[in-house]
Amino acid sequence: MNRDFYRRLRGVLRPFYNLFWPSTVTGLENIPREGGFIMCANHVHWRDPLFLAVRMPVRYYVYLGKAELYKNPIAARILGDKGLGGIPINRGEADIGAVRKALAVVKEGHALGIFPQGTRSRDNTPTPMLNGVSMIAVRAGAPIIPVYLDGPYRLFHHVDVRIGEPVDIADLGRKYDAATLTEVTHRIEKAIWGMREGIAEA
Repeated sequence: MNRDFYRRLRGVLRPFYNLFWPSTVTGLENIPREGGFIMCANHVHWRDPLFLAVRMPVRYYVYLGKAELYKNPIAARILGDKGLGGIPINRGEADIGAVRKALAVVKEGHALGIFPQGTRSRDNTPTPMLNGVSMIAVRAGAPIIPVYLDGPYRLFHHVDVRIGEPVDIADLGRKYDAATLTEVTHRIEKAIWGMREGIAEA
């Protein structure tokens, strides 16, 4: 990650986002000021990582993103090692290398950003979340911070950000069986969509 680039990009994007997508951010106190953690958010648009980086400036976030994004040279420059330090992951397969890099990010005390839906929901309709994030979360043993983006992005439409308290999975131990991972995913899912108005608790 290039922190100077990260800071400059935040500075450039902030007035642009303030004009076109004003926001109210609630729960910022739930973001740990130090130590590794995992930030899990719903996925509305390709700009979500940049938007959240601007709206939650208390930390720097290393995002897991689909490998296809890095085929675009501009996106690769912004998201890659010389920019935001993102980790490309091959979807639809067990990308062990990406998982190891993600775990290393958290172990080294940084913030890892993941969109558990695995793909975008442009109209912000709740869609199922995948178990991949749960495996990383259980292995990392770090706080899981749920974030809800109240999209979609429409010009001059508020895109508010709600940050929840850490998802509690301490009672599940460090098991990696399917039932445990599914339960972790369910709790993350419930925490994120529970911050969306009109979504009933599961």
